[in-house]
Amino acid sequence: MTLLTLAIAILLVLAINHHNNPSGASTGSSSSVSASVAARSSSVSEQSAFESFKKRYSQYDDSGLTVTQKQKLQNIINNESNNAVQTREQKLLDQAQTKKSSANSTSSAPNKNSSHNPTSFGTTHTFSSVADAQNWAQASKNQWLQEGYSTYTITSDGQGNYNLQFVH
Repeated sequence: MTLLTLAIAILLVLAINHHNNPSGASTGSSSSVSASVAARSSSVSEQSAFESFKKRYSQYDDSGLTVTQKQKLQNIINNESNNAVQTREQKLLDQAQTKKSSANSTSSAPNKNSSHNPTSFGTTHTFSSVADAQNWAQASKNQWLQEGYSTYTITSDGQGNYNLQFVH
């Protein structure tokens, strides 16, 4: 926010300077300065978004993430509008180890609209939307790949639910 205010102030100074110097002698310089300020502002906002994600990630990551934690972080990544930030966040999440959930885990309970055991990939998992099923599959990808599964299928049960099954 401070950087945005600074950028606006610089642009105002440049506009006033250009207005006081109508000969256009500094036009090339002011446009390159404003382009530089805009690029720096974009870079800083990207870094800020990534740092915010990284902070959330580090709150969870104590010797690995539970599947539920990975799913929450994957949702954050999926909702990120900046592709560069999204790519950096995905790389960070892909490096994370998945740990099995336990009763003593500090993670929140799974979505009430889905019924699944985070450590059992041999059974059908039911979700209320395709997006939820895909997010859960993506968040637990390293774990189901390690258990010998190669892909997954999502089918509708005709009652508004979506069944996720892992395939060897």
